[in-house]
Amino acid sequence: YISLIKQHKPQQWIVDEMKGMTEVDFKFRQKSPATSFTSKLSSIMQQPLPRDWLLSGTSVIRKFDSQGITKALSYLRPDNYRLTLVSQKFPGDWDQQEKWYGTEYRVETIPPDFQAAVRKAARAAGTDLISELHLPHRNEFIPTKLTVDKRDVTEPAKNPMLIRNDDAVRTWWKKDDRFWVPKANAYITLRNPLAKAAPETAVKSNLYCELVKDALDEYSYDAEIAGLEYQLSSYSMGIDIDIGGYSDKLVVLLEKVLISMRDLEVKPERFNIIKERVLRGLRNWDFQQPYRQVGDFTRWLGSEKGWINEQYLAEVEPLKAQDISAFYPQLLRQMHVECLAHGNIHKEDAFRITDLVESTLRPRTLPKSQWQIRRNLLLPPGSDFTYRHTLGDKANVNHCIEYYLYVGSLDDHALKAKLLLLGQMTEEVGFDQLRTKEQLGYIVFTGAKFAATIMGYR
Repeated sequence: YISLIKQHKPQQWIVDEMKGMTEVDFKFRQKSPATSFTSKLSSIMQQPLPRDWLLSGTSVIRKFDSQGITKALSYLRPDNYRLTLVSQKFPGDWDQQEKWYGTEYRVETIPPDFQAAVRKAARAAGTDLISELHLPHRNEFIPTKLTVDKRDVTEPAKNPMLIRNDDAVRTWWKKDDRFWVPKANAYITLRNPLAKAAPETAVKSNLYCELVKDALDEYSYDAEIAGLEYQLSSYSMGIDIDIGGYSDKLVVLLEKVLISMRDLEVKPERFNIIKERVLRGLRNWDFQQPYRQVGDFTRWLGSEKGWINEQYLAEVEPLKAQDISAFYPQLLRQMHVECLAHGNIHKEDAFRITDLVESTLRPRTLPKSQWQIRRNLLLPPGSDFTYRHTLGDKANVNHCIEYYLYVGSLDDHALKAKLLLLGQMTEEVGFDQLRTKEQLGYIVFTGAKFAATIMGYR
């Protein structure tokens, strides 16, 4: 690829595209905490930059410099690199050890045949180049409309408006009336109890979402460069789609996500890669530090219906690509759609988003009687329950305790405010007492803990 780049003159349109995005990102950058801002600013002040460039620093591209680009490329040579190899397999013949952590390693000359292959690649031209490699294409997600419909507002609205509510769809909308930036968010829930009806369907739903994201890699990369991001995940209520960023091309990205969900082709080679990645994550879960595991068990014990890592792991192993191909049409066949559109977005745009979901997926209506209800265990007064779990990693000598006190219903807003205040008041003294004075552990935290319908103090 380096050889391919060198064979073309620096492309001004590529730099101009990047330059425009850096200017937009700088103009609409969110405020950062004072500590990180001053730390970064003090570092920039050490560089030979004009004083009026201190805030933008090196984050803004200011001009197209063809000679500078060519000079930088000249340093990418087959005789000017360092190769680092990392492997899961342990050869066992390390001859050196670094002094701080005792990490064993070995340094050796790069094999002549590998060097010859690198030199050959550097000289590649014409038909010798890999046909799949190419220079970047124009990014369709670059925002061009950055205007904001700013109006005088006496008092910002506190809640979103319910603008559509029928058997098939519920749409909420809130126009940004506080920050006035050309950004928006769309949160869409495709409600279907099948997504987490059992460990098997939960695993299939998760694999389906991962395969869709894998298929969207090319588009999502372009969108991310242009300040748009999306998340696709399964949870107890169904499938969640979250899209946020510059509002101009938000619907364009949403449409691509929906079409990929509807028309996904589950390729066996990609399925095997995604499946292995999921398996590795599930197997490695037991090797996390105990304090990272304990919260999952607390949530599981307090939920009416839920699953834990070992149940998921047992269901992944036998799955094949055709299982996901057969499953996901069932997941999309029937649902209830709920959407929240927020930001630099008008009411007509919010209707357009839900219309796009309906017209693309064309689901049957899920009756309200079949909606998944999120429920939590209510602990009776005076309860004292203990759950013990042995770590899967026998080599880990650490322990963890989560002590949970049930407080009440999440619908009690006054009680929730008091709980949050209590958590803030006791955070520092709890840390000081448990860690500094009693030295009960290195990782210590206290505060409010919320579940689907209840809240407590831990």
